[in-house]
Amino acid sequence: MQRAGRTPTRFPSGTFAAPRRRPSRASRSLARTTGRGMRASVAPAKRKKGAAKAQLKIRVAGETVKVKAAAGKAIRHGDDVPASGRDAVRLAQGTERRPPSAKVSSAGARPAGVSRAEGAVAAVEIRPSGTVVSRRPAVKKPVIHHVPHHPILPLRPPAWMLEECQVAPARAGDQNEILQLLAGLPAPPSRAEFHAAVDHPDHDSANRLVARLAGRIVGHAEIVPRDLLVGAAAVRGAVIDRVAVLPECRGAGHGQRLVRAAEERMRQMGVAVAFSRTRIAPSFHELGWSVLGRDCATPGRPTDILARLLEGRRWNGETVTMRQWRHVELPAILRIYNQNASRFVGPLNRSENYCRWLVSRGAFDSIIVALVGQDRYELHESSARIVGYAIQSGNRVLELMADPEFAGLEREILARVCAEAIENDRQEIVYESSAADPLHAAVAGTESLVQGGDRMLVAKVFRPHDLLSALAPAAAVHVAAAGIRETVELGLDAPAFRGSIIVAEAKGSEVRQATIHPGRVGRSYLRLSDDELARLLLGQCDPVEATAAGRMEPSTQVAQKLAAQLFPRMPLWCPMWDDLPA
Repeated sequence: MQRAGRTPTRFPSGTFAAPRRRPSRASRSLARTTGRGMRASVAPAKRKKGAAKAQLKIRVAGETVKVKAAAGKAIRHGDDVPASGRDAVRLAQGTERRPPSAKVSSAGARPAGVSRAEGAVAAVEIRPSGTVVSRRPAVKKPVIHHVPHHPILPLRPPAWMLEECQVAPARAGDQNEILQLLAGLPAPPSRAEFHAAVDHPDHDSANRLVARLAGRIVGHAEIVPRDLLVGAAAVRGAVIDRVAVLPECRGAGHGQRLVRAAEERMRQMGVAVAFSRTRIAPSFHELGWSVLGRDCATPGRPTDILARLLEGRRWNGETVTMRQWRHVELPAILRIYNQNASRFVGPLNRSENYCRWLVSRGAFDSIIVALVGQDRYELHESSARIVGYAIQSGNRVLELMADPEFAGLEREILARVCAEAIENDRQEIVYESSAADPLHAAVAGTESLVQGGDRMLVAKVFRPHDLLSALAPAAAVHVAAAGIRETVELGLDAPAFRGSIIVAEAKGSEVRQATIHPGRVGRSYLRLSDDELARLLLGQCDPVEATAAGRMEPSTQVAQKLAAQLFPRMPLWCPMWDDLPA
């Protein structure tokens, strides 16, 4: 029986040759050897110069047959058949049948008892002897678009996402769902953060708000009560932190509803001013919040920073020793913090109980202290005095402060931080401080201080009268420092507050007093918006610049001058250590 798909070839002598096959791949064997003692070997022939052909030498039982295959050429028989015992056969590419006139081998060379069919080639391997160059004309083909082009249409959330969400305090069983929601934040909180929040001195479960839609939590906002410092004045304040909305529910106003609910909650708590650190400052500005400035974080290589610090001015004061802190030295660290915090707007008025809670959270890796004197293990700094410290978390420098009496010691502390970073094989550190800190230039070098990942600080004043009352003593000090002895009055005309601040005339050695009078603005006053009023009271407004930009309208030149004297510009700083996740 014969296999399907194969047809035997009949030769003139009546014998049958091996079955034919369709052309197969060059590397695949065509048939098995049918005769015993029959060996076939293939060797490439030498390529003629200028030819691009596949030439083979096929040996069958000691006989050599040349096969030349050229693409696109016909076969010529008769002229190519040599007279010697070696037969040359020319095959066109794709030829399936052996020509009858071609002789494979001589009768004398074939072994006895082996028929012509048994002398067929068992395996042929074709390898090109040269590179085949395509002669097709270069025709420019049309571009194939694998993806169909569709016009960009505005995405609209589903109807159920556009419904108004319900904002309410979070429940005890919402912890897992809140953690899953906040996992998309740049600094997501952990479970330890939730447990540490319960131990906060001012903890209230109603200060964590969630937005629900169809029974699912789609938004979150947290209110953290704090006593904030505006210069030397401490005011009742709060911070809105971790405002987040599910990505698929954004654009439907759920975040604004959360912020409005948080504002109402802070009004009930008696908050005078609120701060927030955010990357969506335009959204807060639409709700009436004032954009104060940038939360500055500057990265740099420790080796480059150390080189720049060593090239600059060196410390020539007393000998300073630096080491890791001890828990009994927490009051000394708090003392240095309070000495420096009064120069800024926005830092927290830390108490000792709050500092102990802050340390118990574990949101830091190390604290380096700088001491002057003989270092001993003491409780009251009798032999050694702590004059500076630096708080680190990983490669981030969260706080770096020094005693104001030791000006320039901050550079030495930063050099110690860089030396430890090099020893620990850290390739980069991030220095976080106020944008007015001169150490940012030493960290950045020739690079820009503005980083793409910086966040903005926004604020909103809920009780302007309370804030003005807290700032009145400092305003009287500023007037006395300017050399003004007569009584001065400045009126403020804004939608949220209409009144004036009056600094009485100096009488002898008595301390000058400043009072707030709601309802009257006097002759010299400023007409401005609530946004600009918050910036003015928080020391982030230049009256001359605001007047030129049209954000402020002074009634007289005296009013513009008094505004610069009563509310001078102050550097903005909100310490990152208070907001770092546990």
